[in-house]
Amino acid sequence: MQAIPRFFQRAPVWLLALVCAAVTTAAAWALVLPEPPPARWAQLRIGVLASAMPLHSSTRAYTEEGHELALARALGERLGAAPQFVPLAPEAFAAALAQGQVDAVLVREPLAAAARSGLETLRTGYRSGTAAAMRSDQPLRRWEELRGKTVCVSRAHQGAQALAERAGARLQLFDAPAQALVQVRTGACDAALHDEAQLQALFQRKEWHKFSATLPPAAPAELLLLASTARPQALQALQQAVAAERRAPAWQERNQRWAANVAYEAYFDQIGPDCH
Repeated sequence: MQAIPRFFQRAPVWLLALVCAAVTTAAAWALVLPEPPPARWAQLRIGVLASAMPLHSSTRAYTEEGHELALARALGERLGAAPQFVPLAPEAFAAALAQGQVDAVLVREPLAAAARSGLETLRTGYRSGTAAAMRSDQPLRRWEELRGKTVCVSRAHQGAQALAERAGARLQLFDAPAQALVQVRTGACDAALHDEAQLQALFQRKEWHKFSATLPPAAPAELLLLASTARPQALQALQQAVAAERRAPAWQERNQRWAANVAYEAYFDQIGPDCH
Protein backbone atom coordinates (compact mmCIF):
# COMPACT_ATOMS: atom_id res chain seq x y z
CA MET A 1 0.00 0.00 0.00
CA GLN A 2 3.00 2.26 0.57
CA ALA A 3 4.08 1.85 -3.10
CA ILE A 4 1.26 3.92 -4.53
CA PRO A 5 1.93 7.06 -2.49
CA ARG A 6 5.69 6.79 -3.21
CA PHE A 7 4.90 6.44 -6.94
CA PHE A 8 2.86 9.62 -6.95
CA GLN A 9 5.51 11.42 -4.93
CA ARG A 10 8.22 10.52 -7.48
CA ALA A 11 6.14 10.72 -10.69
CA PRO A 12 6.61 13.80 -12.87
CA VAL A 13 3.79 16.33 -12.99
CA TRP A 14 2.95 15.60 -16.67
CA LEU A 15 2.42 11.92 -15.91
CA LEU A 16 0.11 12.70 -13.00
CA ALA A 17 -1.94 14.98 -15.24
CA LEU A 18 -2.19 12.26 -17.88
CA VAL A 19 -3.40 9.71 -15.32
CA CYS A 20 -6.00 12.10 -13.94
CA ALA A 21 -7.31 12.88 -17.44
CA ALA A 22 -7.65 9.18 -18.22
CA VAL A 23 -9.54 8.53 -14.98
CA THR A 24 -11.86 11.47 -15.61
CA THR A 25 -12.61 10.31 -19.18
CA ALA A 26 -13.30 6.76 -18.04
CA ALA A 27 -15.69 8.02 -15.38
CA ALA A 28 -17.53 10.16 -17.89
CA TRP A 29 -18.00 7.24 -20.29
CA ALA A 30 -19.24 5.12 -17.39
CA LEU A 31 -21.93 7.69 -16.61
CA VAL A 32 -23.01 8.53 -20.23
CA LEU A 33 -23.45 5.59 -22.58
CA PRO A 34 -22.69 6.44 -26.21
CA GLU A 35 -25.56 6.39 -28.73
CA PRO A 36 -25.69 3.05 -30.53
CA PRO A 37 -24.36 3.49 -34.08
CA PRO A 38 -27.16 3.38 -36.68
CA ALA A 39 -25.10 1.23 -39.04
CA ARG A 40 -28.05 -1.14 -39.29
CA TRP A 41 -31.40 0.53 -39.03
CA ALA A 42 -34.01 -1.85 -37.69
CA GLN A 43 -36.57 0.40 -39.36
CA LEU A 44 -36.69 3.85 -40.91
CA ARG A 45 -39.83 5.63 -39.75
CA ILE A 46 -40.65 8.64 -41.94
CA GLY A 47 -43.37 11.08 -40.96
CA VAL A 48 -45.43 12.57 -43.80
CA LEU A 49 -48.74 14.39 -44.08
CA ALA A 50 -51.75 12.08 -44.02
CA SER A 51 -52.61 13.20 -47.55
CA ALA A 52 -49.13 12.14 -48.75
CA MET A 53 -49.36 8.55 -47.50
CA PRO A 54 -48.88 5.75 -50.08
CA LEU A 55 -51.90 5.17 -52.32
CA HIS A 56 -53.78 1.91 -51.95
CA SER A 57 -56.18 1.00 -54.73
CA SER A 58 -58.16 -2.21 -55.07
CA THR A 59 -58.01 -1.99 -58.86
CA ARG A 60 -54.52 -0.77 -59.86
CA ALA A 61 -51.38 0.98 -58.67
CA TYR A 62 -50.89 4.73 -59.20
CA THR A 63 -47.86 6.99 -58.90
CA GLU A 64 -48.16 9.40 -55.97
CA GLU A 65 -48.07 13.18 -56.15
CA GLY A 66 -44.73 14.86 -55.44
CA HIS A 67 -41.50 13.12 -54.48
CA GLU A 68 -41.85 12.60 -50.73
CA LEU A 69 -42.35 8.85 -50.90
CA ALA A 70 -39.84 8.31 -53.72
CA LEU A 71 -37.14 10.16 -51.78
CA ALA A 72 -37.96 8.26 -48.58
CA ARG A 73 -37.53 4.96 -50.41
CA ALA A 74 -34.19 6.11 -51.86
CA LEU A 75 -32.98 7.12 -48.39
CA GLY A 76 -34.10 3.76 -47.05
CA GLU A 77 -32.00 1.97 -49.65
CA ARG A 78 -28.92 3.93 -48.60
CA LEU A 79 -29.55 3.26 -44.91
CA GLY A 80 -30.42 -0.39 -45.40
CA ALA A 81 -34.01 -0.21 -44.18
CA ALA A 82 -37.32 0.02 -46.02
CA PRO A 83 -39.18 3.15 -44.86
CA GLN A 84 -42.31 2.90 -42.77
CA PHE A 85 -44.57 5.90 -43.33
CA VAL A 86 -46.31 7.53 -40.38
CA PRO A 87 -49.11 10.08 -40.97
CA LEU A 88 -48.57 13.27 -38.98
CA ALA A 89 -50.19 16.67 -38.70
CA PRO A 90 -47.75 19.63 -38.95
CA GLU A 91 -48.23 20.53 -35.29
CA ALA A 92 -47.13 17.00 -34.31
CA PHE A 93 -43.78 17.02 -36.17
CA ALA A 94 -41.63 18.24 -33.28
CA ALA A 95 -43.16 15.98 -30.64
CA ALA A 96 -43.01 12.88 -32.85
CA LEU A 97 -39.30 13.45 -33.49
CA ALA A 98 -38.49 14.31 -29.88
CA GLN A 99 -40.30 11.23 -28.56
CA GLY A 100 -38.75 8.89 -31.13
CA GLN A 101 -42.03 8.04 -32.85
CA VAL A 102 -40.35 8.80 -36.19
CA ASP A 103 -36.73 9.09 -37.32
CA ALA A 104 -37.38 11.92 -39.77
CA VAL A 105 -40.16 13.97 -41.36
CA LEU A 106 -40.45 14.84 -45.05
CA VAL A 107 -42.52 17.93 -45.71
CA ARG A 108 -42.75 20.95 -48.01
CA GLU A 109 -41.12 24.18 -46.92
CA PRO A 110 -44.11 26.21 -45.63
CA LEU A 111 -45.21 23.46 -43.22
CA ALA A 112 -41.68 22.92 -41.88
CA ALA A 113 -42.19 26.12 -39.87
CA ALA A 114 -44.22 24.03 -37.43
CA ALA A 115 -40.93 22.50 -36.21
CA ARG A 116 -39.21 23.98 -33.19
CA SER A 117 -35.72 24.04 -31.68
CA GLY A 118 -33.94 20.73 -31.31
CA LEU A 119 -34.57 19.82 -34.92
CA GLU A 120 -32.22 19.92 -37.89
CA THR A 121 -33.56 20.94 -41.31
CA LEU A 122 -31.90 19.15 -44.22
CA ARG A 123 -32.33 20.47 -47.76
CA THR A 124 -33.15 17.71 -50.21
CA GLY A 125 -32.35 19.67 -53.38
CA TYR A 126 -35.92 19.56 -54.72
CA ARG A 127 -37.72 22.87 -55.10
CA SER A 128 -40.67 23.62 -57.37
CA GLY A 129 -43.54 25.98 -57.82
CA THR A 130 -47.06 24.90 -58.80
CA ALA A 131 -48.12 25.13 -62.44
CA ALA A 132 -50.96 23.96 -64.67
CA ALA A 133 -51.52 21.50 -67.49
CA MET A 134 -54.06 22.79 -70.04
CA ARG A 135 -55.04 22.32 -73.68
CA SER A 136 -52.62 24.23 -75.90
CA ASP A 137 -55.42 25.52 -78.15
CA GLN A 138 -57.43 26.94 -75.21
CA PRO A 139 -54.80 28.32 -72.86
CA LEU A 140 -55.34 30.59 -69.89
CA ARG A 141 -52.57 33.09 -69.27
CA ARG A 142 -53.16 34.30 -65.72
CA TRP A 143 -54.10 32.54 -62.49
CA GLU A 144 -57.03 34.93 -62.13
CA GLU A 145 -58.56 33.43 -65.26
CA LEU A 146 -59.17 30.18 -63.37
CA ARG A 147 -62.14 31.81 -61.66
CA GLY A 148 -65.22 29.72 -62.38
CA LYS A 149 -63.16 27.11 -64.26
CA THR A 150 -63.03 23.44 -63.28
CA VAL A 151 -59.60 22.60 -61.89
CA CYS A 152 -58.43 19.08 -61.01
CA VAL A 153 -55.94 18.52 -58.19
CA SER A 154 -54.71 15.50 -56.26
CA ARG A 155 -55.52 15.33 -52.56
CA ALA A 156 -51.83 15.21 -51.66
CA HIS A 157 -51.01 18.60 -53.24
CA GLN A 158 -52.34 20.99 -50.62
CA GLY A 159 -50.47 23.93 -52.13
CA ALA A 160 -52.25 23.44 -55.46
CA GLN A 161 -55.59 23.20 -53.70
CA ALA A 162 -54.96 26.51 -51.94
CA LEU A 163 -54.02 28.20 -55.23
CA ALA A 164 -57.17 26.94 -56.95
CA GLU A 165 -59.38 28.08 -54.09
CA ARG A 166 -57.79 31.54 -54.00
CA ALA A 167 -58.35 31.86 -57.75
CA GLY A 168 -62.04 31.05 -57.32
CA ALA A 169 -61.93 27.84 -59.36
CA ARG A 170 -64.30 24.90 -59.04
CA LEU A 171 -62.08 22.32 -57.38
CA GLN A 172 -62.22 18.59 -58.06
CA LEU A 173 -60.01 16.29 -55.96
CA PHE A 174 -58.52 12.97 -57.02
CA ASP A 175 -56.36 10.39 -55.28
CA ALA A 176 -53.60 10.26 -57.92
CA PRO A 177 -52.05 12.82 -60.29
CA ALA A 178 -52.83 10.64 -63.33
CA GLN A 179 -56.51 10.69 -62.40
CA ALA A 180 -56.47 14.49 -62.34
CA LEU A 181 -54.44 14.89 -65.54
CA VAL A 182 -56.62 12.57 -67.60
CA GLN A 183 -59.54 14.93 -66.94
CA VAL A 184 -57.69 17.59 -68.95
CA ARG A 185 -57.26 15.19 -71.85
CA THR A 186 -60.96 14.31 -71.87
CA GLY A 187 -62.11 17.93 -71.41
CA ALA A 188 -63.72 17.32 -68.02
CA CYS A 189 -61.32 19.79 -66.41
CA ASP A 190 -59.96 23.07 -67.74
CA ALA A 191 -56.65 22.61 -65.90
CA ALA A 192 -54.80 20.22 -63.62
CA LEU A 193 -52.37 21.67 -61.06
CA HIS A 194 -49.12 19.92 -60.14
CA ASP A 195 -45.45 20.65 -59.46
CA GLU A 196 -43.98 22.68 -62.31
CA ALA A 197 -40.78 20.58 -62.28
CA GLN A 198 -42.77 17.39 -62.83
CA LEU A 199 -45.07 18.92 -65.45
CA GLN A 200 -42.12 20.16 -67.50
CA ALA A 201 -40.85 16.58 -67.66
CA LEU A 202 -44.34 15.44 -68.69
CA PHE A 203 -44.62 18.11 -71.40
CA GLN A 204 -41.46 16.79 -73.08
CA ARG A 205 -43.39 13.69 -74.05
CA LYS A 206 -44.90 13.89 -77.55
CA GLU A 207 -48.37 12.77 -76.48
CA TRP A 208 -48.59 15.70 -74.04
CA HIS A 209 -47.63 18.51 -76.42
CA LYS A 210 -51.32 19.21 -77.08
CA PHE A 211 -51.91 19.62 -73.33
CA SER A 212 -48.74 21.49 -72.41
CA ALA A 213 -50.13 25.01 -72.00
CA THR A 214 -49.35 26.21 -68.50
CA LEU A 215 -49.35 29.16 -66.10
CA PRO A 216 -46.37 30.91 -64.47
CA PRO A 217 -45.20 28.74 -61.55
CA ALA A 218 -46.56 30.02 -58.26
CA ALA A 219 -45.76 29.49 -54.57
CA PRO A 220 -42.36 27.79 -54.95
CA ALA A 221 -41.56 25.45 -52.06
CA GLU A 222 -38.67 23.16 -51.15
CA LEU A 223 -38.95 19.59 -49.92
CA LEU A 224 -37.19 19.37 -46.55
CA LEU A 225 -36.23 16.56 -44.19
CA LEU A 226 -36.51 17.23 -40.46
CA ALA A 227 -34.50 15.20 -37.94
CA SER A 228 -33.77 15.41 -34.23
CA THR A 229 -30.45 16.79 -32.98
CA ALA A 230 -30.76 14.59 -29.86
CA ARG A 231 -29.57 11.59 -31.92
CA PRO A 232 -26.29 12.88 -33.41
CA GLN A 233 -25.14 9.63 -35.03
CA ALA A 234 -28.54 8.98 -36.60
CA LEU A 235 -28.59 12.61 -37.76
CA GLN A 236 -25.16 12.21 -39.34
CA ALA A 237 -26.29 9.10 -41.20
CA LEU A 238 -29.37 10.94 -42.50
CA GLN A 239 -27.23 13.91 -43.55
CA GLN A 240 -24.97 11.64 -45.56
CA ALA A 241 -27.89 9.86 -47.21
CA VAL A 242 -29.63 13.13 -48.12
CA ALA A 243 -26.38 14.59 -49.49
CA ALA A 244 -26.03 11.59 -51.80
CA GLU A 245 -29.62 11.92 -53.07
CA ARG A 246 -29.92 15.67 -53.55
CA ARG A 247 -27.74 15.92 -56.65
CA ALA A 248 -29.40 17.59 -59.64
CA PRO A 249 -29.09 14.55 -61.95
CA ALA A 250 -30.90 12.42 -59.40
CA TRP A 251 -33.83 14.84 -59.33
CA GLN A 252 -33.92 15.04 -63.13
CA GLU A 253 -34.16 11.27 -63.23
CA ARG A 254 -36.97 11.23 -60.65
CA ASN A 255 -38.93 13.84 -62.61
CA GLN A 256 -38.52 11.86 -65.82
CA ARG A 257 -39.56 8.63 -64.11
CA TRP A 258 -42.59 10.35 -62.57
CA ALA A 259 -43.60 11.74 -65.97
CA ALA A 260 -43.25 8.37 -67.69
CA ASN A 261 -45.30 6.56 -65.05
CA VAL A 262 -48.03 9.18 -64.86
CA ALA A 263 -48.26 9.46 -68.67
CA TYR A 264 -48.84 5.72 -68.92
CA GLU A 265 -51.39 5.72 -66.10
CA ALA A 266 -53.33 8.63 -67.63
CA TYR A 267 -53.30 6.94 -71.06
CA PHE A 268 -54.55 3.70 -69.54
CA ASP A 269 -57.35 5.53 -67.70
CA GLN A 270 -58.37 7.33 -70.89
CA ILE A 271 -58.51 4.31 -73.19
CA GLY A 272 -59.82 1.90 -70.54
CA PRO A 273 -63.47 2.98 -70.77
CA ASP A 274 -63.31 2.85 -74.59
CA CYS A 275 -62.43 -0.83 -74.46
CA HIS A 276 -65.78 -1.85 -72.96
